[in-house]
Amino acid sequence: MHAVRAAQALSRLSGLCCDENGTPYNESVVNVLRALLTPKLASMLRDEVPKDLLSKLNTNLESPEIIWNSSTRAELLKFVDQQRSSQGPDGSYDLKDSHIFAYEALSKELFVGNVYLRVYNDQPDFEISEPEAFCVALIDFIASLVHNHSVDYDVQEKLNISNSTLESEHQSDATGASVEEQQVHDDSLAASDNKVKDKEENILIKNLQSGLTSLQNLLTTYPNLASIFSTKERLLPLFECFSVPVASESNIPQLCLNVLSLLTTHAPCLEAMVADGSSLLLLLQMLHFAPACREGALHVLYALASTPELAWAAAKHGGVVYILELLLPLQEEIPLQQRAAAASLLGKLVAQPMHGPRVAITLARFLPDGLVSVIRDGPGEAVVSALEQNTETPELVWTPAMAASLSAQIATMVSDLYREQVKGRIVDWDVPEQASAQQEMRDEPQVGGIYVRLFLKDPKFPLRNPKRFLEGLLDQYLSSIAATHYESESVDPELPLLLSAALVSLLR
Repeated sequence: MHAVRAAQALSRLSGLCCDENGTPYNESVVNVLRALLTPKLASMLRDEVPKDLLSKLNTNLESPEIIWNSSTRAELLKFVDQQRSSQGPDGSYDLKDSHIFAYEALSKELFVGNVYLRVYNDQPDFEISEPEAFCVALIDFIASLVHNHSVDYDVQEKLNISNSTLESEHQSDATGASVEEQQVHDDSLAASDNKVKDKEENILIKNLQSGLTSLQNLLTTYPNLASIFSTKERLLPLFECFSVPVASESNIPQLCLNVLSLLTTHAPCLEAMVADGSSLLLLLQMLHFAPACREGALHVLYALASTPELAWAAAKHGGVVYILELLLPLQEEIPLQQRAAAASLLGKLVAQPMHGPRVAITLARFLPDGLVSVIRDGPGEAVVSALEQNTETPELVWTPAMAASLSAQIATMVSDLYREQVKGRIVDWDVPEQASAQQEMRDEPQVGGIYVRLFLKDPKFPLRNPKRFLEGLLDQYLSSIAATHYESESVDPELPLLLSAALVSLLR
């Protein structure tokens, strides 16, 4: 009974009670109770009957919102006894120490948005009381970690430069043994500093992993929270995680890509992602420099492929060659699943209404029209199969030698392009004139994507687009006749005969 009355008294003092005899909200008291009871338990003082609160205070609990056990109870009782012994002359107590009270038993727990991240990541299906507030707190937490690491990294670089300068000045004044002694001392200090720095980086990486994992779990359970990320400012911390220098040694990039992939189901998030051209370029570059992230990057890029912004980046900023590098591996073994995903991505980009034709034109500079058509039609597995076959049809001539030649060209091209782009030069990019897998067939007459001589050898071959071939034959036949009679430049006299024979075979 006394415990019930005490809980009701605290509820009245804080103004948390919700009955007809409610008292004004007292922020100072509420803050003290949140510190002493932890936020979730303190919020339970709102209940008219504090039975649930009292039950939890007398049991051991570990949930994402409450960690309460014999250690926390002992710490609280010890603190209360200390405060009771420091009563003022007028019988009052100073709440200053209560405001800053923190549990030693919880000191190693990451507590963000009133949620213990370690426990939440172990129990991701737990129903969070305020998921939206938790989501905002998580992204702010991630942003602060990335920002602090960036600041620390810049400061460390400046210190290194300063120390190097001082060391050189000192050594210029020192001689003999004194230089050696100083060197040993400096090496010892450097080793100590590196240990501290490594420990701090490990803590940052661990905290960043916990935060990103929690965000991934939260968005999986509450997909509607994706709306929070519908602005560029909210998305920025996620993309900034890719710039953490030690991220490549951890799964942080993969976690970021998992979160971005969850956000792509929300249309406003797609718009916010493509609003920043540098973010799109980074995702494309990851296909080249981050093998461990390729699968996640391909998944996000595929979701963005229906946007004109990504189609433009693919055609004008070299995105096509980053994707082709996966399709045509020179030495590195690329999993079939990733190659098929890359082909599907190209197919979706080609189909993009606004800039898809630009992507198709760029692809045609590398690949025969027949392969571009296969990419357009899909699926990705069919494209990979076509690239690995030795084919000679009226629509497609493709050999292992052509594939190897193009793969080598693309590997060189991607390396050069990436080197320029990391220098900050995001300029319009175009395919070098010599880049093509079709050098072997450059002298072979081709109309509407069909090799004329091969068609005459096999006139019954089922063409994908016979109308386009017919229109092309008529147009080129008339042009070749006119060129033969009126133009001074030499024209192959067999060309009109070849075209007319193809016309007859097609119309039969």
